[in-house]
Amino acid sequence: MSARFRRMVARLWPDSLFRRLAIILFAGLLSAHVLSFGLVALNVFGPSSELSDDYFMRWIATAVAILDRVKPEERPTWLDRLARPAYRYVLRDEGEIEAEPPKRRQENLARLRAMLGAEHDANSVLYFDQLDRRRVGWLVHLKDGSPLMLEYVVPRTLISPFLPTLISPWLPAALAVQLCLLAFFTWVAVKLATQPLARLEHAANSLGSDLRGEPLPEDGPQEVARAATAFNAMQRRIAEQAVERIQILAGISRRLQNPITRMRLRADFLGDSDAKEKLQGDLQEMQTLVKQGLALARGRDEIGGQRCQTDLHALIDSLVCDYSDAGKPLRFAGERGVTILTHPQALRRIMINLIDNGLKFGEDVEVAIDAQRSNGITITVSDRGPGIPDEHLKSVFLPFYRIEASRNRETGGTGLGLAIAQQLASALRGTLTLANRDGGGLEARLEFSS
Repeated sequence: MSARFRRMVARLWPDSLFRRLAIILFAGLLSAHVLSFGLVALNVFGPSSELSDDYFMRWIATAVAILDRVKPEERPTWLDRLARPAYRYVLRDEGEIEAEPPKRRQENLARLRAMLGAEHDANSVLYFDQLDRRRVGWLVHLKDGSPLMLEYVVPRTLISPFLPTLISPWLPAALAVQLCLLAFFTWVAVKLATQPLARLEHAANSLGSDLRGEPLPEDGPQEVARAATAFNAMQRRIAEQAVERIQILAGISRRLQNPITRMRLRADFLGDSDAKEKLQGDLQEMQTLVKQGLALARGRDEIGGQRCQTDLHALIDSLVCDYSDAGKPLRFAGERGVTILTHPQALRRIMINLIDNGLKFGEDVEVAIDAQRSNGITITVSDRGPGIPDEHLKSVFLPFYRIEASRNRETGGTGLGLAIAQQLASALRGTLTLANRDGGGLEARLEFSS
């Protein structure tokens, strides 16, 4: 098999397990169906069937017996009654007798002579039809000596001359219905076989955003049940490990608050000095890190209870008003009446982190809502700041990841704001992405599919 042929097969071969199984199963059933029909047809219409030849000779002998018993002037009428789509009888003698017929025609000729008796003679003759084609027919003389010749209307092929009369007109329609039934039941069988895999895929895709999701049903075939059991066990282990790590981080963050508070109190007794200011600045930074570490650890756990329909325009408009009251420039654009099923407090925290990020490192910050009926809802927070190098656009979502060239400690930033926003967006089954704007600046896109 050449490499070119393999590449062509690879392009034509579907990449979906559903389609592959459907093609294989349907092809197998279709092959078996065609083979069984072929065997039946070969058995009924086979060219070497002795029973078929004997039946044909008996049919000729019957026609001779009928014409022997009717008056000569009535015989032309009976010729039309005895004719068949593949052959006809004529009351004439033409052509030449075949001197050495093939073995099969010799056997059929012997059968015919035995059936007719000594009062009749029978021969195999060669004649030319109306299209000047050389044909083989049968010549019999009736009791009164009148010639009776059997001529084939259509060329005799390997199929028996009785085939046109034995095939029912509804047979093609029946075959088409059978093929449709094969295709339908193939689709049903493959659908039932691959449906557990689709459930497993959905559960695996949602595992990252919801470790406390509903377990897969552990039923169905043994292989599917075992796979579901293994997946549920894996989900429980991952959830337990995540909870354990969050508890460790939360515990460390809580225990650091007391030493930091004592250190700040002791720093107050140092008097006015540069060392005091530097120490208080470092303690303030540590306090901020501890608070955001607690927020990161509690992020998913604080999203509890049922989601509710939230007026998105009203929620963001209240945030914009709060920032405006604090003297921070912020613009808002979005249509009214847009609602979303979500946890409003978690969504509010995401928006605060994104807006703070834009105000801290950029200017001309704008929040916009784009509600598309087919593609879902998109919330954008854009600014005209320095932006982020393309190679760091994904890394900034990692906890404590900072870009020193543009965002250092003097301008603020602990490297947890975007990480918390990404964590909450994933918990809300949304997608948070960053992109640099044309002309400078950064755009944060929070997308919720419909």
